[in-house]
Amino acid sequence: MGCGEGRLSRTLRGSGHDVLGVDGSPTLVAAARAAEPAIPVVLADAAALPLGDGVADLAVAFMVLHDVDDLDGVVAEVARVLVPGGRLCAAVVHPLNSAGGFTSRDADSPYVVEGSYFARRRYADAMARDGLEMTFHSCHRPLEDYTGALERSGFVVEALREPVAPPETVRDASNSRWQRMPLFVHLRARLDR
Repeated sequence: MGCGEGRLSRTLRGSGHDVLGVDGSPTLVAAARAAEPAIPVVLADAAALPLGDGVADLAVAFMVLHDVDDLDGVVAEVARVLVPGGRLCAAVVHPLNSAGGFTSRDADSPYVVEGSYFARRRYADAMARDGLEMTFHSCHRPLEDYTGALERSGFVVEALREPVAPPETVRDASNSRWQRMPLFVHLRARLDR
């Protein structure tokens, strides 16, 4: 779900998985279809997947669930298309990360959460890399929102990780501040029905 330009979908296919990419952006679906090697991809809302019941054994939502408006609807839809015992693997922006920010770019800069970690809110992140600019529109939710949506749809969390930024990703000293904070949550959940 949210396959974007299809990079992860192509990696999964190269590892032997049968893959169907789904994204809600016509531009990203076109990019996924144009990339090599080709993967099947459809334009669809993650809360209304164009698939039958119980047709997949794995769903992957890499950096997607924090961008959806209807988290419960999307997770319920994933549960619908998975076989009993099927798994959802997901990565999201860590809620602590989206709740606040560093006060400066200094390596030892304090991290501050203004307001409440528990308050849900929309936010936008403007990114630039290799001359390309993109703005991501996301929703800050506490961790319990994700685990609650999984629980309500019949999932059991099998693994939850808070990976640390590896040293090779720290391009300058100021970025080392991200080694003190979790950037992401990685989780694997099994459909328990």
